[in-house]
Amino acid sequence: MFVSKNKLSIRLLIFTLLLGVLLILNTSLVCATYPEKDIKVIVHVSPGGGTDNMVRLVTRYMGEKLGINFIVENHAGAGGQIGYTALSMAKPDGYTIGTITTMSIVTHELTREGLAYTLRDSFVPIARIVLDPSGSVVLSDSPFQTLEDLIEAAEKDPGKINWGGTMLWGTHHVHAALLEKAADIKLNYIPFDGQAESSVAILGGHIDVAASGMTEWLSLIEEGKLRALAIAGPERLKWLPDVPTYKELGYELEVGSNRGLAAPAGTPKERIDILSNTVKEVLQDPEFLEKAEKAGIAPTLSYLDGEDFRAYLLILQADIRDFLEEVRE
Repeated sequence: MFVSKNKLSIRLLIFTLLLGVLLILNTSLVCATYPEKDIKVIVHVSPGGGTDNMVRLVTRYMGEKLGINFIVENHAGAGGQIGYTALSMAKPDGYTIGTITTMSIVTHELTREGLAYTLRDSFVPIARIVLDPSGSVVLSDSPFQTLEDLIEAAEKDPGKINWGGTMLWGTHHVHAALLEKAADIKLNYIPFDGQAESSVAILGGHIDVAASGMTEWLSLIEEGKLRALAIAGPERLKWLPDVPTYKELGYELEVGSNRGLAAPAGTPKERIDILSNTVKEVLQDPEFLEKAEKAGIAPTLSYLDGEDFRAYLLILQADIRDFLEEVRE
């Protein structure tokens, strides 16, 4: 049977159009039915710290909006590496997501050997939720009344002052390294798997000074158990107006914790967008904001969608790579 070229072209055009319609319908179906079941959330730090508290509160409201539950699992250890490894190896179907934080998500591949993941190739950021400036604290009865007291003591006894924070080359280790460089001093950095452990250490007098996101210290400062020395943000915090910034004290030092969510690489963009938009809705929800205010995280809420968060992290990673090369010389 002979088929003219014109008729063949028409049939090919119709087939192509039908295929396009089917793809659109399939994509719409995926979006319309996701999520159909509970979503697991891998948290790379131990329970009780700022990241853990943040994700439990946010995902509770996300679950209400999506009609499912978010099941939080803590995979702490190795400075976050255990949790990040589990997340990077999870099935990329949108039903396993996890927390990511700076500096660990950008510094691990710059400072560790044999990792199973990289920021660029293993994760798809969903959204940034919090940007919390780092701050240094001491016990309320510490002999270090001010940052200058601490620096003078470090000058007299290099490496004798124990500075505690989270994982090696995480935000609070970088905080300590930046202060060492700016003030020309030497500190003894002690890493913990989460803020909860460093909090126990500072309260027990096992370390001299500790660093973490300032929201994580707020209640202990208000109770009079800790005293803040300085904040590594661009300006003073309205809820701690008496705590100076490092810049005010003469040190060019700004660093903080970005806390957000990510999925394994390969997770469908449509599902990432649903999760990202849901985070945005939650952060605008009056009831959530009331709870966030009570939890002390409301002042640090700082939403970025997945694409902007990814771009931000990759730029930050490039800057930290340059910094690490400088301090290692």
